[in-house]
Amino acid sequence: MSLRSYDSWFKGLLLLSVSYILVTVTSIYLPIVVSIILTFILNPLVNYFSGLRIWPTSVEIGRGIAVLLAFVCTTLLLLIMGTFVLLPFMHEFDKFIIEFPALILKIQDIGINIEHRASLLEMPVNINTLIQQTVANAATFSADLARRILQAIFGFASSIVQLVVVPVLTYYFLKDWLILKERLIAMFAVDSRSRVRKVIEEMGIVMSGYLRGQVLISIVIGVIVFCGMYLLEIDYPLVLGLLAACTETIPIVGPIVGSIPAIMLAYLVSPALAIKVVMFYIIVHQIENHIVVPNIMGHTIDLHPVVVIISLLIGGQLLGIMGMMMAVPITALLKVVIKQLWNIT
Repeated sequence: MSLRSYDSWFKGLLLLSVSYILVTVTSIYLPIVVSIILTFILNPLVNYFSGLRIWPTSVEIGRGIAVLLAFVCTTLLLLIMGTFVLLPFMHEFDKFIIEFPALILKIQDIGINIEHRASLLEMPVNINTLIQQTVANAATFSADLARRILQAIFGFASSIVQLVVVPVLTYYFLKDWLILKERLIAMFAVDSRSRVRKVIEEMGIVMSGYLRGQVLISIVIGVIVFCGMYLLEIDYPLVLGLLAACTETIPIVGPIVGSIPAIMLAYLVSPALAIKVVMFYIIVHQIENHIVVPNIMGHTIDLHPVVVIISLLIGGQLLGIMGMMMAVPITALLKVVIKQLWNIT
């Protein structure tokens, strides 16, 4: 057996070993993913600081110091947000947790009442059965959605120990990204390194644009929903605003899912208020599609809606809500790889 054959077998075994490790150690994904997201978000700020010069000399600030300055600015911003946003939110969220069982009972009572009224109407049996099933499914979905959200929040809180390593990983990703990229490129054959470098650079542009744009869009929509719910005097406006910001990360279906709890809470007050909330979310959806997303996201991720929906279905089937959140950027990265490696335009 030639030396080239041994080399091919070694690379194949190494690839299989790495794949097996990645499948079995899924618990480490959370801090790595969070670190990568923070790296893409903070990288422009680090680039800005690293381009500054130390006064009165002409010496530029080193990359490591620039990363630390970016951390300081981010920490100050988080402290300000914690003071004016997090503390009121925690108070409102505690109230929501206490009243959650009573809200579920009220929603179930509304479903029973609608079913009773439908049974009194003289309609065909199949239509009456369809209405009853729809109402029951809607009530069950609302309760299940709230339960899943609470489980996700508490599950994230239980993983806080893993997140301790996030600042360290983020620091080294920001500081040594160029070194890490060149070492990764060096693992490929010499004649393919230029194409690999182009793939990595284009993937970085797509991911950084998508993540920064998505964070900004989520904040904008969350603030709009909070203001709308507060003005309409819906209970838990901060919780609903945060829910809207979180579900905004799931394209197409996310905003619809995020509106359901607000509509149910409004219906507990009166059907007229529920109609107002529905109209509000329709207006928000139009503002998002025609103003917010085009101006913030642009054409960062150029995917057809059919491709987006299919990727959401696959991501949801594989990893649930987290898979749906990751489906679109992963699909966009795969598009970059396919375009570069197979010359598909």
